[in-house]
Amino acid sequence: MNKKIVHLFPVVSLLFVLTSCASFPPNPALCRYDPAGGYRFDNLKLGADNSDSLFVILAFSGGGTRAASFSYGVLEALRDTEIVWKGKRKRLLDEVDIISSVSGGSFTAAYFALYRDRIFEGAFERDFLKKDIEKALLLRLLSPVSWFKLAGRSYGRSDLAVEYYHSHLFGGLTFRKLIDDGTRPFLMINATDMSTGGQFPFIQDQFDLICSDLADLPVARGVAASSAFPGLLTPLTFKNYAGGCEYQEPRWVGFGVNDRDIAPERANRAEDRRSYYKRQEWEAERRFIHIIDGGVADNLGLRSILSALETSDPAYSIQRRVNRQSIEKLVIIVVNAATDPQSERDLNPSVPSLVNVLTTAATIPLDNYSFDTVSRVAGVVREYDQSVQIRERCRKILEEATGTGLQGGGLYAFDLYLTHVAFDYISDPKERFDFKNLPTSFSLPPETVDSLKDMGRALLRNDGEFKRLLGELR
Repeated sequence: MNKKIVHLFPVVSLLFVLTSCASFPPNPALCRYDPAGGYRFDNLKLGADNSDSLFVILAFSGGGTRAASFSYGVLEALRDTEIVWKGKRKRLLDEVDIISSVSGGSFTAAYFALYRDRIFEGAFERDFLKKDIEKALLLRLLSPVSWFKLAGRSYGRSDLAVEYYHSHLFGGLTFRKLIDDGTRPFLMINATDMSTGGQFPFIQDQFDLICSDLADLPVARGVAASSAFPGLLTPLTFKNYAGGCEYQEPRWVGFGVNDRDIAPERANRAEDRRSYYKRQEWEAERRFIHIIDGGVADNLGLRSILSALETSDPAYSIQRRVNRQSIEKLVIIVVNAATDPQSERDLNPSVPSLVNVLTTAATIPLDNYSFDTVSRVAGVVREYDQSVQIRERCRKILEEATGTGLQGGGLYAFDLYLTHVAFDYISDPKERFDFKNLPTSFSLPPETVDSLKDMGRALLRNDGEFKRLLGELR
């Protein structure tokens, strides 16, 4: 009997170790706040074929492998698009300055930011786009080792997904790789803060708020958080070290909080930031931050770009660059893989199931809001253009009447090209129906992946704004 106990001792010890380790891996603490350090847009230099004057932004939507394949096709098209800018011949892909992504689109965005042109060499398609990721995650979930990990209350299915993505897709790389590379494009992987409902981008400016160092965080953890669809995957947990790095609040936050009467949206954005490190006596302390799918807050990855266009508040503000007259042409390409699947609920009078209701409530309003966001981006620049024209007319009238011009000079004019790549623009009704009924999953047949890539390329090349851009750049 004693011999049996002796033989069982190593097994029991192993199970104890596994169970005791079943908690989320803590994000690194930031020793001291440095507004000029870490992964920030201003710390990235221009590449050999990149210029400030032609400023290109990509926004990749959510939608599982469907979104990842669709955005990959757009990257291929940009790689194959040759332009001439400032007398230099180059690929349009080389001019990309920012990639903002959510959910499924974050896989393509992160892989490209880490590996650049190596994304086109086949590994990304083999290891992700054309691989049954759902099966791979399920096998990991069924492993006895995973059962003991999942026994921990702070370790969930998304943590298992992080382990898989980290080792099988992103090569164990952390955000330090992007810092060390030091060149654009600037990657913004967007997730959603469960408590505030606001975006949680994986950039150092955001991690400063919780006194955490993004550099040594696995890129896989950011991607997994961005794609942690509620119900199917679990939220990811991050420790809040606020108060431990001497963080200094930007001036705009204080102004924003006090401007609620005239700018309530900005006030909410400022208070969301403060919720991490400065609470009122009636507010609960936020020792841990729980993050879910970025599509919950914005399924296009476009809200952060909109904020950068409208204000000078974000550290990556585009408005500031416009004010410095460094941007001549601003190109925004939105890759929207949203679907509108056909439902059989209207075939009978039965009350739709709870799952059906929750899925509908989570997706349809967000898809409708997505088009509004694209329209709002266009509206921001349109209003700016009108202001430029009005000020120019006023200047001419004043010069004719008094011989003097307006003080401060004119507003700086720049060109905007807003391209929206979406299934809605597929001309053939049957083909449009087929694409809009593709599932949101991490397992698609290889031929479907190829069709999505081809459609992404075709829709980009046929877009009127994109044609107008190429006409001027060629």
